[in-house]
Amino acid sequence: MADGVALVDVTLRDGGYVNKHSWTVAQARRVVRACAAAGVPLVEAGYLRPARHADDGGALPSASCPPQYLEILGEEAAAGPDGGAGLVVMAHARDVSPAVLAGLARFGVRVVRMPVSPSGVRTLAPYAEAVHGAGMAFSVNLIRVSELAEPDVMSAARAAEELSADVFYLADSNGSMFPDDVARLALRVRETVGLTLGFHSHDGISMGFANALAAMQHGFRWIDASLCGMGKGGGNLALELITTYLHSRAMGNFSVEPLVDAATAVLAPWKGDHILARCESIVGGMLDLNLESLASIRSRGSGTLFTMLDEARAAS
Repeated sequence: MADGVALVDVTLRDGGYVNKHSWTVAQARRVVRACAAAGVPLVEAGYLRPARHADDGGALPSASCPPQYLEILGEEAAAGPDGGAGLVVMAHARDVSPAVLAGLARFGVRVVRMPVSPSGVRTLAPYAEAVHGAGMAFSVNLIRVSELAEPDVMSAARAAEELSADVFYLADSNGSMFPDDVARLALRVRETVGLTLGFHSHDGISMGFANALAAMQHGFRWIDASLCGMGKGGGNLALELITTYLHSRAMGNFSVEPLVDAATAVLAPWKGDHILARCESIVGGMLDLNLESLASIRSRGSGTLFTMLDEARAAS
């Protein structure tokens, strides 16, 4: 965790909306390995849909999370430095039973997240009990919060607290929120419950990063992001952006280079060939470098800029 902030990589699940969950196991392993090496503590493997294992578990593993896929990613995550990363799985109540969720612990899954509307939170009680009984954390993810009336959000928060949820997420599913919206809801939720709060942003109006900052400033401790912001709609908060920010501000010890390497190696078919340049611009901006300085540094090799990020933090 970074200064009390737990980053959750959602590339394989939310990014799957972009490529129709066509990640190969090798690509998924590369994403998990990079996150573990970078110090990102949690990596979401995908959606758990046991009924689809036989049909597409081999070709589209992140769409259903078959056992062999979870086992491989669990081993990859655990192999990282400092204890590695933990796996996260997303599951809709319609797709799973409580007993199935309890069985995820043997694959190294640390967190189970369940998306829900306000009226459905209390129906998750048996799922939360099963997850907790297996030693995993349980997260209630309230979806499409921009469409909800404030009293409904507070009602959902209270219901999540009654379940002893470990995290209560607000998901800006439509990518339509502004920082003041996030701040207003955060203050109200914190007045209502004592739960750990999480925020899942989308970047439809280019507010993903600003909303994440507002969320952290107002007490949210779990933040979702994906490599290059790959995700549905306008995309997600970019993982390389939030890790660079936290690292450069001495709010977390992240290594950005593994994320950049994985993004350039895995995401080019969907995100184009400008990934490295974009990542270098992010680091250059955080270090307050002008274009001439940035060009000079780039001429020494792509790794030089990322090394400077560590040096700048050490000198601060």
